[in-house]
Amino acid sequence: MILKIIFLMNRYLAVLMMTVLIAVGCSNIEPVTMEDKYDAAIQHMDKENYSLAIPIFKALIDENPGTRFAAYSYLKLADAYLLTGENQNFNEAEANYCIFLNYSSFSHLVPYVLSRLIELNYKRNTSSIFGESYSFSRDPEHFKKIITEYQRFYFLFPDSLYLEDAKTYLNKSIDALAEHETLIGQWYFDQSLYTAAISRFRYILYSYPYFSKREVVIQMLIDSYRKNQQPEMADELQKIYGLSQSSAGS
Repeated sequence: MILKIIFLMNRYLAVLMMTVLIAVGCSNIEPVTMEDKYDAAIQHMDKENYSLAIPIFKALIDENPGTRFAAYSYLKLADAYLLTGENQNFNEAEANYCIFLNYSSFSHLVPYVLSRLIELNYKRNTSSIFGESYSFSRDPEHFKKIITEYQRFYFLFPDSLYLEDAKTYLNKSIDALAEHETLIGQWYFDQSLYTAAISRFRYILYSYPYFSKREVVIQMLIDSYRKNQQPEMADELQKIYGLSQSSAGS
């Protein structure tokens, strides 16, 4: 009887150890189905491990062409490239967003992609080394393109929840254009070309009424009028806006 009990206990322990070993072994097995791989990549995305997610999405695309997993992998691959924040990845992000749109032009996620493309184009054209101000002195055409993209987005999806995110970069782009004009006006002022500076500052106030540095532009316009021997105009602006005379105009 005792031997039988010992035998049963040994058998139970053997089964228990086998179960533990199987469980431990399974925990190290790589995901094998499309669903498993996609879920694993999404988990990496959630943890901001984009470098780990990217090769999984690429493998899903290569192994499952034409499937919904491939289409959504293009989308998430683009997100991963964008979220790295590295300039060299922005072209890859744009390419994959466009591929997703090509495969899924009627998807409910199209507004999301359009919003992401606006964000991408703003970030790609602002320097990660010198900061945003560096890009303001360069060709402003890319900022004009972003404004056009937003207008198209608004026309197609006026009720989209993603419009608010896109509007952030619209406003940034409008400010960038105004900043670009301000730098030109400041250059005219520094070169004693006051008539040209006045024209530029007036254009900014008219074209960009919500410019975040509007008060600065008004003050520079006042200074330009004083330097251009037009004290009446300077005094009138100071009275209207309640600004003090700056050192540049003294």
